[in-house]
Amino acid sequence: MVLDENKKSTKNRRYIDSFKYAFIGITTVFREERNMRTHVTLGLTAILLSLFCNLTTIEWLWMLLCVFLVFVMEIWNTVIENVVDLVVDHHFHPIAKKAKDMAAAAVLVTSLFSLIVGGTILLPKIFSWFV
Repeated sequence: MVLDENKKSTKNRRYIDSFKYAFIGITTVFREERNMRTHVTLGLTAILLSLFCNLTTIEWLWMLLCVFLVFVMEIWNTVIENVVDLVVDHHFHPIAKKAKDMAAAAVLVTSLFSLIVGGTILLPKIFSWFV
């Protein structure tokens, strides 16, 4: 990414600009991060499967919370990795590695939590189709 040094960094003057830059951020993380594409695919699969499972409102809220929480954690992981790389100028530093590993661990823990919640909600309903 090349920065235009003539551009000054200021607060967005219009709300629409905030949404525009947020959308650019979403498309950037989706385009550049393979793991984000995997999380989106799995999240959409869980939501589509949920459509056939007659979920209660509370179950839907838990499912959506988990899916979006994984998305948010993957975005934060990407932010942390990019900032660390910027600070260390892509050179190895043991503290930089620790920060990046911990950010990845946060995504992993959130994904495992989501898997447990999704399994707790969906598996009994799916098994009831076959019994």
